[in-house]
Amino acid sequence: MPELPDVEVFRRYMDRTSLHKKITGLEVERERVLQNITPSGLKKKLKGHRFVRTRRHGKHIFACVDEEFWIMFHFGMTGFFKYFKRAQEKPSHTRILFHFKNSYHLAYDNQRMLGKVQVVEDAGDFVRKNNLGEDARDVSLRAFQKLIQGRRGSIKTSLMNQSLIAGIGNIYSDEILFQTKIHPKTPVKKLDQNQIKKMYQSMNQVFNTAIEKKVNPDEFPDDWLIPHRGEEESCPRCGGKIEKIKVNNRGTYFCSKCQPSPK
Repeated sequence: MPELPDVEVFRRYMDRTSLHKKITGLEVERERVLQNITPSGLKKKLKGHRFVRTRRHGKHIFACVDEEFWIMFHFGMTGFFKYFKRAQEKPSHTRILFHFKNSYHLAYDNQRMLGKVQVVEDAGDFVRKNNLGEDARDVSLRAFQKLIQGRRGSIKTSLMNQSLIAGIGNIYSDEILFQTKIHPKTPVKKLDQNQIKKMYQSMNQVFNTAIEKKVNPDEFPDDWLIPHRGEEESCPRCGGKIEKIKVNNRGTYFCSKCQPSPK
């Protein structure tokens, strides 16, 4: 599933390609991805207007339409944007296609159709009504410490709780914990302030690097877990074995040597 770094890259891509261009029409190829509006309603609402700015919160992108309302994009497991001109460049799982006056198009591709597109009157209200926590790139160290402290259950579960901190998913929670040498099943109550601080610093470093590398795993540092995220892979740091376990029914990778089980 696209996580905060992926969605931030999508947002910047949309800014670079699709802002301030007049929308001349759109095609909804799979109505299932629409959350609260019909295809004809969306066409009527957008035709003749422009996306003027974007914001991201966690795993959601909000595109403002002529300072009047917003379109929310969520990407589910497999979504992405593609801006193109020639018909043969159209992605194979396009669900919504925006047409611009300059003869280019923006495709919202979503193979498994687990994403959503929704008309939103106010992005901030959407965040509050959907109980999304503070964005992981905006949260301060003090707020992060306060949010994490006192939680029940494992640290991985807390990191992935979108109502606590928005944007961290399965893959990047594994990377953050790998970088801080913390076992994913470690109870939050067993972590000290120094460990939580290091986790916060690691989170920001991991996100910044992933965004800078346009979330291309081939460009990630050699000492990261993500390029070696598989059973029987070797830990890039100590040479130990990468193992897979389940945490809240999510496949979780870690180094059993670098990240020992909590006592």
